[in-house]
Amino acid sequence: MLTNKSLCQSVAFALLTVCLACNSNKPNPSAAATTTPAEPATAIQPASGQSSSPQPASAQQPTQKQQPKSISYAKNPERFVKQTPSDTPFNITDPKTAQEHFNVAVNFDHENQLEKAIAEYEKALELKPDWALAHFRMAQDYQKQGRTDEAVAQWRLATKYDPQFYAAYDLLSAAYARQGNLKKAIEAYSPMLNYPPARMPAHYQLGIWYAQLGEAPQAREHLEAYLELALNSKSVEVQSDRYQKATKELQKLKQ
Repeated sequence: MLTNKSLCQSVAFALLTVCLACNSNKPNPSAAATTTPAEPATAIQPASGQSSSPQPASAQQPTQKQQPKSISYAKNPERFVKQTPSDTPFNITDPKTAQEHFNVAVNFDHENQLEKAIAEYEKALELKPDWALAHFRMAQDYQKQGRTDEAVAQWRLATKYDPQFYAAYDLLSAAYARQGNLKKAIEAYSPMLNYPPARMPAHYQLGIWYAQLGEAPQAREHLEAYLELALNSKSVEVQSDRYQKATKELQKLKQ
């Protein structure tokens, strides 16, 4: 049987054991700190010495690059290099072929040395008599010198060797018209009617010349043909001065 002293010691020992067990179940403050979840990344604190107040929008946005101003010759002519055109030196000194004589003649034309040009065209035509372009250019030089008869002869040869040389017909008939010989001008220009691309201007010009000669039926025939071709072409021809003139002339002929 336990004595009172032994019983008191046993109770004290039991109480001490209970206290120790309770203390061992309390959480460790340092362990709690390590298990706290990290703050979100957006909650970054400002560095020391910096203000946490919001910055103006201009300070927050990056500076935009300024686009370079466009450069044009009208506004900045000094920015463009001026280049002087350089002509290829003409180096035919002893022409032999028709083409070489022709090239020398053209060079003399550029220098406005008409007599020398005509002489070279003649040499080219001696080697190639049917060269329509050489006849045409020589006629132009004759015309510049006021030698209309010689020019007419060369334009006739140009149309003979190239029946579709429209410019030669134009200048040939115009030369006759300047001389007041409209019948010859009509005769020289009429072959243009054989070629579809030239029919519209040919009908117009022939109609005007026939009207000037007082030959109303022929004038009406050609002017009506011209107006019909102009309308069918569906082009800007119907807005031209030529179209307006032909319309008025035809109205006068019908009165």
